[in-house]
Amino acid sequence: MIVELNPEDTRVINEAIKAGLIARPDEVVEVGVETLRRRLRAHLAEPTLSRQEAIRRMQEFGHAYGLSLGGPITRESLHDGHRY
Repeated sequence: MIVELNPEDTRVINEAIKAGLIARPDEVVEVGVETLRRRLRAHLAEPTLSRQEAIRRMQEFGHAYGLSLGGPITRESLHDGHRY
């Protein structure tokens, strides 16, 4: 694969080599892929965390208002919450 870089990217890569962050220009691809791998894992983990947070909040709400998922939720039980 041939990759053409703009002058700024070339400068940054050369500076990274001088600083000892990478040894060769082709390591940029390895670093980039690893960065994408981490971002992808974080991105895929977000919905799980959001779901868990939503469940926690619903449980707290149910506890605060005396609701339980242990029994059937009926229209009457939903309206009972409005009376308080």
